[in-house]
Amino acid sequence: MGLPLFNLRHPVPCLFSLLALLAAAPARAAPDTALGRELAAATGHYAPETDLFGQGPLATIVKRKLGAQYDSFIQNMEVAGPLEAAGDVLFITGNRRHEGGSRNAWLLIDRAGRNMTIGLLNPGALSLYTTGPVPLAKPADVRTLIENLDAAPPFCNQPQDLPPGGRLDWQGTLEAGGTCVYRIGLHQGEQVTARLDAPGNGLELRVIDPHQGHGGVTRSWTVPRDDLYLVSVAPRPGAPARERHAYRLRIDTHS
Repeated sequence: MGLPLFNLRHPVPCLFSLLALLAAAPARAAPDTALGRELAAATGHYAPETDLFGQGPLATIVKRKLGAQYDSFIQNMEVAGPLEAAGDVLFITGNRRHEGGSRNAWLLIDRAGRNMTIGLLNPGALSLYTTGPVPLAKPADVRTLIENLDAAPPFCNQPQDLPPGGRLDWQGTLEAGGTCVYRIGLHQGEQVTARLDAPGNGLELRVIDPHQGHGGVTRSWTVPRDDLYLVSVAPRPGAPARERHAYRLRIDTHS
């Protein structure tokens, strides 16, 4: 018995047509390819060894994002570890020499460079900058760094863990132009409600890390993964200036 014969009259032209279309179509390179290669090459190295923040794709993004704060970021990375990996997240932390408790910086970025968080701490002020749609959970070393910072402005509490069914309750007075940042450990799947009781005094609460939330007096969210959350209490934009603002902040969780 002979082998069956296949009719190739129609498939062959179709195959050649498909190959021609593929050859003619322009290749779609990911816009972060150069950044991804730079990050891969820099992992495990100290920033000065690869000029990570001096030139190249990452330096361009950081300079554009930080603007006038770029020099402060570089100074706060004066004493820094290497670029390290924790799963899909790369990170680097640093501080200004002899000022590790008050002038710090950290950077988190995914391996492709699509999502990034930069933290910049100076006396009395915490600035956070993000790119990309996906919040990055803090690697253990970054979380430990933030937890170990003193409860001095802008931080207004020692880090506190909030298990399901728990509640945290603070009362405070905010000086003119000040901000209070609270550090709260939250757990995956928790339903969280934060309430600010500050009648008529022009304050708002805001989740500022790991994602930037809208300001208001009540906020609710579901925790996607275990992380140290930063919640701020600050004057509402456009609110009349006051010397002092009394308030009460409550945060509740349930599963």
